[in-house]
Amino acid sequence: MSKYITKEIPVSLHVKKYLEYSFGKQYEFSQNDFLGKLIISVFKKGFRKEEVIKCDSTYSINLLPRQLKTIGDCMEWSDAVYINKGVDEIFRKILFFHIDMMRKIENQNAFDTMIQSLYEMGIGEGDINFESLYRDYKRKCSYKKTNKRKIDFGAYL
Repeated sequence: MSKYITKEIPVSLHVKKYLEYSFGKQYEFSQNDFLGKLIISVFKKGFRKEEVIKCDSTYSINLLPRQLKTIGDCMEWSDAVYINKGVDEIFRKILFFHIDMMRKIENQNAFDTMIQSLYEMGIGEGDINFESLYRDYKRKCSYKKTNKRKIDFGAYL
């Protein structure tokens, strides 16, 4: 008999593959990593399913009975779509940071770097639309293109 209680959280396909890449097929709950802290904050604040988020799959979380009491049961696990939203934001920030670093260090194309990173995580075009993810990157990217126009300092003197 297993001492763990397994709970399923609804997630989208790319979030599930990112979690499997980061934590494995099943996540053993810990209060010391970002996913554990995210789960605690969602359940302590009692976020309910207020908006429609496309959740195609589920991800398994193993908890001890005392950890389940710590989190509380003010809401159902099937309503915890804000965990999906939080992990998706972290996934995008990490992906965009990686793209920025590859552009700065190795001067690579951003779209090619993004596709390479996604395939490394096992995420394909069927899981998330690459074009919409790239448009989101272009809106939020921190690596700005420099203007190569020469400045005439004599004009300002």
